[in-house]
Amino acid sequence: MRNLGLFATAFIVATGAFWLTMLTIPPTTEAAPHGNLDIKALTVKANPPMALGYDAN
Repeated sequence: MRNLGLFATAFIVATGAFWLTMLTIPPTTEAAPHGNLDIKALTVKANPPMALGYDAN
């Protein structure tokens, strides 16, 4: 029974440490672009066809 209590205590401490870290210093993503993307300029460069019949308005 002592092992179960020790395990539960360790689990609670680890969970608390995890959430404390996540709430105070959350990880930052590396997938985000570093510059601003101009979506309109990219669309104009792609030269898409004018509105087709199946396009939503």
